[in-house]
This record gives sequence, structure tokens and C-alpha cells, in this order.
Amino acid sequence: MASPFRVRRRATGGASGAPSSLLQSELAYSEVDQILYIGQGSGGSATVVAIAGPGSYATKAYVTSAVAAVDVSSQLASYVTSSTATATYAPKASPALTGTPTAPTAASGTNSTQIATTAFVSTAVANVINSAPGALDTLAELAAAMNNDASFSVTVTNSLAGKLTASSNLSDLGSAATARTNLGLGSMSQQSSSSVNITGGSIDGVTLDGGSY
Repeated sequence: MASPFRVRRRATGGASGAPSSLLQSELAYSEVDQILYIGQGSGGSATVVAIAGPGSYATKAYVTSAVAAVDVSSQLASYVTSSTATATYAPKASPALTGTPTAPTAASGTNSTQIATTAFVSTAVANVINSAPGALDTLAELAAAMNNDASFSVTVTNSLAGKLTASSNLSDLGSAATARTNLGLGSMSQQSSSSVNITGGSIDGVTLDGGSY
């Protein structure tokens, strides 16, 4: 059986820490610290370096990388909360957007807290106008057409109430006598057709014929 390869060691229960010195490429293992050391350099003046185990070079390199990662995260968080980032990105609360921001257009008739785009508003306005003529497609034009009368319906109703009903054939006149006077008919219009009394004036060129039988 071949002889085992052995390295210098410090048994459990001894003092912790690296050996005071090692020869070039000489290995030493501390059971106290669970660290493997090697001598780097030349002769008896080699530098003792931990190469494995807790606190070794490899472990230190890993820990250093982890610390560096933490530092980077801290720097990133600092950047995000910096004034530069605040000026670049809009906050969630009351954002003051610039440029031409866009948003999904809601379906026609939507009644919610969803953002209304210009397309949604244009459609809603078009639905209200509903092909009205250009002279009556604004509230101002409609108001002018009604003579700016807030009681337009009452005004029209009262106006129609003062008109004669065609089917009444003038029987709904307020004053027939006044109407005859206004029409210049005089009293003759009230006489019976079989007994008309004509007074005053003269009749010329009239032939009266009793007829025949």
C-alpha cells in the first residue's frame, strides 16, 4: 500500500489562525478554523495564503462579490429616488405627462373612471350631434333658433292657444261683430237672403223681369 500524502495540520483544540510560516507550495490545514493554507513565494519566506474553507481566498472573493452586488443595488435604489429619476419619470399620483401620451380607447357609452381619449370624446360628441345640420349643431345655435327663450315651449303653447280652429268655421271668433266691421261687411251681411233691405244710394242699368211660366 502506498504511503498517504500528508500536509501540516493544526488539530482541534489548538490555537486558531494561520501558521506563522510555510515553505514554497507547502500546505497546512487548520482543523480549528477549517481552512487550508499554502505557502506562496520562495524558501522559508513564503507568504501564507488561505486557499480553501471559511475565510479563505475563494470564500473572500465570493463574499466580496456579494457585497459588491449589495452596493450596486443600493446605488440603483439611490438613483431611482434621485432628483434626476424624479424629473425623468412621471409619478403614479397626479402625473404631469408631456408630449403625446396615448391610452386605450374605451368602448362607446363607457361610464367609468377609465381615461377618455380624444377618439372616445369625438365619438361621443358625434353621437350627440347625430347628423344635425351645420346651422343647428351647437348649443349656441339651438338657443338662437329659440330666440334665447328659456320658456320656449310655454311661449309656443300660448301662441297656438290664440289661433282659430279651422274645423270650427269661424264659430270660435271672440267677437263676430268686430270681425264683420274689420272685414267691412256692414249690416247687410246679417240680413236674410229673401228679405234684403237696401237703403241709400242708387241703382243704374238694372232690368227687372218677372219671367214666364
